[in-house]
Amino acid sequence: MPQAVTATLATAAAEYQAAQPARSLRLFNSEPATVWHKLDHLLYLPVLGLTRPADLYYYQGAGLQVLYGFTYKYLPLEHFLGHLTRLQIGDPLAAALSRCYSQAWYPGATPLFIFTDWHDKPLWTKAAAHSGPMSMWGRVLPGTKPMLLNGPAGHLLGGWNYAVDTCFPAVLVDLEANLAITLDRPIAYTVCDSAGGGLPLGQRYAAAGRDYISVLPHQGYPLSAFRVTAAWAPVDDDPAHEVVAAQWVDAQRAAADPRRLVLMRRGGDTDPTRIYAGCGPADWPASSLPPRFRQRWACQERRIREWVNGANLNANFGYPAPLVPNRTQQRRWAEAQAKVEVTEAQMAEQCEAVTNLTGQLMALTQATQETEQELAQQIADQAALVKQRQAAGQAGRRLAPGGARPAQHAGAGPNTG
Repeated sequence: MPQAVTATLATAAAEYQAAQPARSLRLFNSEPATVWHKLDHLLYLPVLGLTRPADLYYYQGAGLQVLYGFTYKYLPLEHFLGHLTRLQIGDPLAAALSRCYSQAWYPGATPLFIFTDWHDKPLWTKAAAHSGPMSMWGRVLPGTKPMLLNGPAGHLLGGWNYAVDTCFPAVLVDLEANLAITLDRPIAYTVCDSAGGGLPLGQRYAAAGRDYISVLPHQGYPLSAFRVTAAWAPVDDDPAHEVVAAQWVDAQRAAADPRRLVLMRRGGDTDPTRIYAGCGPADWPASSLPPRFRQRWACQERRIREWVNGANLNANFGYPAPLVPNRTQQRRWAEAQAKVEVTEAQMAEQCEAVTNLTGQLMALTQATQETEQELAQQIADQAALVKQRQAAGQAGRRLAPGGARPAQHAGAGPNTG
């Protein structure tokens, strides 16, 4: 392991120096012993109940002095972590350690079968974080999905952390293929629980030509839902159960499902109690699938349960962090803000319409006033003219009541001629 870490650090430092020759890090000038002193301090922090280098501010114990006779304080280790971050050492170091551990636990180049499992890991944090449903807590919390890959006897081969809404079939097949390159040895098959028992994962494995074993996520299917293709046989090393290869009775469903189905039931029962699904070599007898699947339960669940406990990220940082609303509050605020913007736009349109109508009303009022003034002036002029004529004795003629009508002109009436 020390050789793997040293080689990875040297390679990352050379690549950083080649990409940025004008910049230099103190890590380049440090002696290998100094680098290992700091690495050991970081490795042993959890043993002493410390979670971050900031905890060394107030650490007064003698646990770290046992290693080198002194204890690094906060600032040197924080600078050291900053240098490692600039080197982007995380992924290369994880790959190197996975290769190192696989050779330590399982030496050689023979095909290796692995056990895969992941769970929801809640994170208690004041910062804004992506949230999802946590099955063990029964609520929606910020968190991630850690995935662990173990070999036989539960020895750890690697761990990966994904977003809380990551889909299992979307990453497992590609991860397994990349792991075979990283470990420099083929992967014989993968065993996973019901999280990988869906049809999409089976289709991806069948398309990739790889092997895996899982169980259907929803048990309780009756025997009538399947068509048995062989005779029932006892399970290897478990005569109390028997298995048989089967297919779906529904022809359309059977044609779309590339997985190999194996039913298991207790001796004397009719309906199966567990249904194994996966892709595997044709020379695997059905009786060997339950023992292959059960290998994972011996040690892997202990490793998983060490990871699924919630982590309080608020206690891991030695810096003041401002409180921010969570994603639910941000979503509600965004929805309310959208409604406010719509209302404000409507109010702006109404205000503009009122302004336009007010201008039109003012123009009409002014035109009406001008018309009234012109009419009033005309009335005044006519009244003055009437008074002037009356004063001059030019009153209009009026016919006296009962007076004779004027004579009509010839040819003007109907009796002419």
